[in-house]
Amino acid sequence: MALSHKLPGMRDDGAMSLAGWESRAVQRLRSWTPGQCAVLFAVAVALFHHVPLLAGAVELHDATDLVTPFVVVAAALATLLSLRAPPLALVVAFVGAILYVDGHGIHLSANAINNYPISGHAAESAHFWDERFGHLWWHLGWFVLVGALALAESERRVTLSRRQAGTIVFLLGATFFTNTVEGGDWWLELAATGVFCIWALAARRALLSAFAAAFALGAALIGVWAIWHGGVPQFSELGWI
Repeated sequence: MALSHKLPGMRDDGAMSLAGWESRAVQRLRSWTPGQCAVLFAVAVALFHHVPLLAGAVELHDATDLVTPFVVVAAALATLLSLRAPPLALVVAFVGAILYVDGHGIHLSANAINNYPISGHAAESAHFWDERFGHLWWHLGWFVLVGALALAESERRVTLSRRQAGTIVFLLGATFFTNTVEGGDWWLELAATGVFCIWALAARRALLSAFAAAFALGAALIGVWAIWHGGVPQFSELGWI
């Protein structure tokens, strides 16, 4: 007698339905702890906020950077699922994701145009949308996404190992520093540091504390950079990149 084994979502003809695959994917995401997902988010941000710069050496900066919002927003969504985020956190995350994707797209397109020899109003417009508005909008969305993850934690007690907390603080803190200095919106990082540190002192939650420490690390690095250079110049202005 032949034995038949059916996987979840499999039809009688042996084919796996799309709904079945989606269900299994969500179940796997929910099996991850919030700490693991938060580390995944920090890794996604640190990796995809820096890799396009390295890819620029082989003229693949723009092509590589196209992937960034997909990966970062997906990692944020995975973290929200693991935290069983309440409606308020989901609404804040939705707003943050729109700002993040919109700002990143504006920055990416204007930066691609600005790489060509243009002048006059065209150059001024490309510079504004790339270096001014694009960075600010993108990074504001990024910080709002982090805030949404911290809000979601209020519904579920999260424990972080020292390694997880250290990874989140180091990766996010270093990326806050490099991105806001080069983006010229380092003052936004300092403002976010004040908000998150006050919030963490009042709420005293593990994930929120790790985010606050990451912002504090970024602010400390900005302070050291400012003292070293007598201001906050961009890395590109110094010829570092």
